[in-house]
Amino acid sequence: MNILVVNDDGYQAEGLAILVKALAPFGNVYVSAPKTHQSAKSHAITIKNRIETFVSVPIFGSTATLVVDGTPSDAVRLGLKVFDIDFDLVVSGINYGANIAKDIMYSGTVAAAFEAKILGIDAIAMSAPNTNLPYLYDETIKLFDELIETKLYEYDGILNINFPKETYQRPKGVKITTQGLRLQHAEFVKSEKPDIFHIKGSIINYQEHPESDVVAFDDGYVSITPLKLDRTDYSKIKDILETEN
Repeated sequence: MNILVVNDDGYQAEGLAILVKALAPFGNVYVSAPKTHQSAKSHAITIKNRIETFVSVPIFGSTATLVVDGTPSDAVRLGLKVFDIDFDLVVSGINYGANIAKDIMYSGTVAAAFEAKILGIDAIAMSAPNTNLPYLYDETIKLFDELIETKLYEYDGILNINFPKETYQRPKGVKITTQGLRLQHAEFVKSEKPDIFHIKGSIINYQEHPESDVVAFDDGYVSITPLKLDRTDYSKIKDILETEN
């Protein structure tokens, strides 16, 4: 397999190094990652400025590493362009911090996987509450043993994978989940200086479906949530058409 690895924490992130090392036994691994931290950039792309790139010393386990002075989605596009290889899979991560529930709307990690899918390549996003978790490397290999054998990622969406709360020494297992409701609310608060604001974060919890990624995360399971590009509300279309008739 030819695998492109991207992330939003930057090319020097520990989670990226763990992922590359874990994927190396499965094929030829190439890396295209942002030069600097790009968390919460969602699906932004650079359209008004030039983007600088440079080839770095390959991250251990990779064939080549490209550093992109842009967003995670830029890194996907430029990785595909510069390497000019027929990639079988794009894997984004391992992000430092979970991307569950409404977090996915802001996540550069998830957006990079979606960008790959837009460009016609199967993709997986991976996140963990902490990339220092002692089990992370072994569990990532175990996951990909199963994922590549079953080709679960081969469909018209992406897989969003999250490791559980760091209070667990090792995941209890794997669950296929729905996207949860929890919101990490970010409120702009005025600082002591006039016209200057900073963000104060808080978590808003809702009554979660028992099969949601939030419940799996809290209960010690790896969650795999299939996500689709198509955001059309087909039930609403049906309701409108039935009302008109």
